[in-house]
Parts: sequence; C-alpha cells; structure tokens
Amino acid sequence: MTEEKKEMPLEGIRVLELTSFVATPAAARILCAYGAEVIKIEKPIGDEMRRAGDFERVVCEEDKNPLFTVVNAGKKLAGINLKKESGRRALGKLLERADVFLTNIRMASLRKLKLDYEALHEAYPALIYAHLSGYGLRGPDAALPGFDKTAYWVRTGPLSDWQVPGSFPFFPSYGYGDISTGTMIACGILMALLGRERTGEGTFVETSLYGNGIWNNGIAAVSHQPAFSGTQQRDALHPADPFSYYYRCADDRWIAMFEHEYVQDRDRFAELFRLPQLREDERYATLEAMEKTGAVENVVRELNRQFLEKTSAEWMAILQAANIPCEILRSARDICMDEQAYANGYLQEVKFRDHLTVPLPCPPLEFSKYSMRETASAGKLGKDTDEVFRETGLSQREIQKLREEGAIF
Repeated sequence: MTEEKKEMPLEGIRVLELTSFVATPAAARILCAYGAEVIKIEKPIGDEMRRAGDFERVVCEEDKNPLFTVVNAGKKLAGINLKKESGRRALGKLLERADVFLTNIRMASLRKLKLDYEALHEAYPALIYAHLSGYGLRGPDAALPGFDKTAYWVRTGPLSDWQVPGSFPFFPSYGYGDISTGTMIACGILMALLGRERTGEGTFVETSLYGNGIWNNGIAAVSHQPAFSGTQQRDALHPADPFSYYYRCADDRWIAMFEHEYVQDRDRFAELFRLPQLREDERYATLEAMEKTGAVENVVRELNRQFLEKTSAEWMAILQAANIPCEILRSARDICMDEQAYANGYLQEVKFRDHLTVPLPCPPLEFSKYSMRETASAGKLGKDTDEVFRETGLSQREIQKLREEGAIF
C-alpha cells in the first residue's frame, strides 16, 4: 500500500520576493519549503548572492550554485527590470495575485519606485508587506546600509564580548545572523497571515538585523548593563562556573560540559572528578563561595589536569554515562559528516550539474500531518519568467513584447 501524499501547510499562499543576499531570501525559503509559491524577482545582474561563492570558495556557476540554493531552493525565478516603466507594470501584474510582498530594498528607493507600503496598501489592501532593514526604520541610523557583520554582529556586542582580551576580532560565518533574522521575518509574515484571516486586511511587517542582534543577545543586553555586575568573565582560570566550561583533552580536542545546577549536582562532581573538597569544604559550597574565596581557580586547574589525561572520546563516554550535557567542539566542516544531521533531515543531498552532489541545510521544522518540499538546485537567472507571466493571463506574444522592451528577461 502506497503512503498517502501529505499536503504542505502553506499551499495556496503566494509570495512575491524582491530581495538580495541572505536574510530576506532565507525568510522566503522557509515559506517556500512548506508549500508557499514564491516568485523571486531579480534585477538584470541577478541577486548578489549568486556570486557569494567567489569569496566563500564554493562553485557559483549560473546553474551550479550551492550557496545561492541554500536560501533560494524551490522558488520560481523571474527577471524584471524595474528601471523601466513597463517593468514596473509587469511587477504590478504579479502583485495582483500575491498574498505577501517581501523586500529588503531601502525605503528611499522603494518610494522612488512607488513600491513603498503606503502605495501598495492602497492598491492591494489585503497584501502583507514585509520589509527588512539594517538598523530599523526610525532613528538617526535608519538610512544606513546594514549587513550581517555590521548591524547584527558588530553593533550588538558579540565581537567585543566573546573575545579573549587583546585578540583580533573573530569572523562569524557568512550569513549566520542573516538566517536568524530571516527566521524572524518568516514568523512575522505567518502572524500577519493569521491576522488577515480575521480582519481581511494586510499589514506592514518590519524587522532589522540590528533589532534581531539585540534580541538574540538579549540575556547579555540586560546582564551587562551598568546597573548590574554582569560583564562576561574572560579570565580562563576564573569562570563563573567551572563545571559549565571548556577543557582541552589528551587528543588536543576541546570538550564542553554544562551542569544543571551546581549545588544540586556537586556531590556527583565530587565523586566523578575525585574532588572531596566540594562536599567537605565550605569554600566550595556554592559558586558564589568559590568566587569570593578564589577556590574556583583550584577547581579549574585540577580539571585542566584531569581532562588532559584522557581523549575527548573517552571523556564524552564518561560524562554521558553520568548524564552530564557535553559536546566535543566541532567545526562547520564537521556538519556534513554528522549522522545526526542526516537522520533528522537537517541536511539533504542535492544534485547539481556535472555530477556535483552537496549536502545542503534545510529548514529544521517537521510536522506529523504536513510535508515539505525536497531541496533542489535553484537554477538560472530568469528561468521561470515566461511561466510566471503566463500564470497572470498574459499571452506569449505579450510576454515576448515585454522581453523586447527590456522589461523582463
């Protein structure tokens, strides 16, 4: 008996995407993965993300482009030249059928194109209009260009607070903050669609890289305020909790362990690490007592010594047997070899031209009732232009005329 094909939860929703780079395309990618029809509009030179492989050292040929595919798989790709009046009219044909308009173009440019929220809401009152900016739409920096590295990482603390003092700032992975922010935009769009079910009216959904950087660093954004003592401890011998810390092992790999609650677990740690003083000496009774008396350094030095006696694999076995949360520090290179990622569908192997197969990350949501689209190569610039406009009711002759005018490609 064949398994019944599951529907996707967002089938019937149409999204028109006028975006570039990573964050807003990632939002549309999530919606597309779960059934929305997403039409991605690109300018004549294409989305800049098509060329990201040049500096990330990943192949980025026109129809063999894994990085572009990560945030654009499953979308219909159409080319429109919005500098031409006929191109803007062509976009209007698509807006007539859209539930969502998603963009990260700066507001000043959108107003010049008459694609700002006020203009589109008047013409299409049921349309959900979603916008991403670098720093938000108000305040002295509203007009600044914003990127993952600047607005999300540099402005909100991590590149300063997570460093060893005096070291060169680390480089976050390309698009890390973008994809986190894209998830928030997708969440906002879904809430707006639910609201429209009640009111019948569209709304303006807005977020920024800067706002999401603050939100994702929210605990530090509070604990590090001048009213509190919470600057992050960066002295390697004086962590806030020596049992929620990193230790080098005999194979020169690091292991991270994180205890649940020190006072509750200290008897277990006393036995596991042969540290009877945790039970017997008041200086070790609480984390606060260890900090005040300087005893924390004694524990760290002893744990440093013990961890160097065994390999990371041996320590993983010991800590897991004791039900202590732990992990070996891994690199992004390790992800494509992690059985756990494949077992849960977090990676899917995608075939590209010339026998290239690449495991690509997928939106990590699973439903018992619904399915998601299989990830496939995103394809060439403008590959679906004719199909997209045929679906609006234009004839092939009308489509060809738009091409000859340079309005579409």
